Amino acid sequence: MNTVNTVNTVKTLKTSIAVLGVAVLAIWAAKRYYADANADDLWWMLAPTARLAGAVAGVPFTPAPGEGYFSPDRLFLIEKSCAGINFMIAAFGMVTLALVHRVQSASSGLRLLIAAFLTSYVAALGVNASRIAVAMWLATHQAGAGVLSAAEVHRLEGIAVYFGGLVLLYELVRAFDRRTPPVELQP
Repeated sequence: MNTVNTVNTVKTLKTSIAVLGVAVLAIWAAKRYYADANADDLWWMLAPTARLAGAVAGVPFTPAPGEGYFSPDRLFLIEKSCAGINFMIAAFGMVTLALVHRVQSASSGLRLLIAAFLTSYVAALGVNASRIAVAMWLATHQAGAGVLSAAEVHRLEGIAVYFGGLVLLYELVRAFDRRTPPVELQP
């Protein structure tokens, strides 16, 4: 390996570490924001989730100030804990880790962080809306009645849907990574 390649490799490694550091700070900031936020502060996540979940389930949701979004038809409330923020944070971290090897410069690192944020946001909306639609169906059909409480069914369903969503997202990111040629540094 010549000196130019060694210098480029060290620069790339430093940039990748910096990108991971920024990602960790963004995750910490998102967790802090979420811990202190109320349902009204999370409109940017709850409103599109309620619209999408409502469209999937064929149920209208209306804003319930201070609480979230409520379906009078199903007596179902999409509240702060249903926002999908933790899924979005996990997805952001996973996408960043899965693609950080592609970082070659500060600008490619910034593009990765922006793409990871947008990907995690869209994935969180889709997966969370699916989870809510399934939860409403399970509540209507009293799935697990007699064996599990409604809260236990809801918790298990959330774990299964979120885990499946992360696995699917990871596979999609890997497929993208395999199909997109890496950008080579010029000496």
